[in-house]
Amino acid sequence: MDEQVMRLSLRRQEVTVILVDGQQERRWKLRELNGTERNQYLDKMSSRFKIGKDGKAVGIKNFDGFQADLLRASLLDEKGEPVSAEVIEALPSSTQQELFKRAQRLSGLDTEAQESKGEDEDEEKNG
Repeated sequence: MDEQVMRLSLRRQEVTVILVDGQQERRWKLRELNGTERNQYLDKMSSRFKIGKDGKAVGIKNFDGFQADLLRASLLDEKGEPVSAEVIEALPSSTQQELFKRAQRLSGLDTEAQESKGEDEDEEKNG
């Protein structure tokens, strides 16, 4: 019987983010959430979804702070402090969107990764 081995890192992933405004640059860190932070974020997000009669999510009730909630938990400023929601919300929407997508990937919250993982598992089962 083949023994399978999983080698996992206990280090949280992080990415340096350089924000450029004219000649000035700010260096922030975008980091992976830990388990507790991820669960708190998901609990907060679950209250935003409209649930259909079948019990499945059918839409979002409220977009206020939708991206900022994840970024506030993931984004650290030059001093290592969390970036405030006000600062995040003042970022250009395209910048906020890119940060949000990357934060989702870092913490395994992006649906593309989850869907492709599920497809890979199905392919393995079906051989």
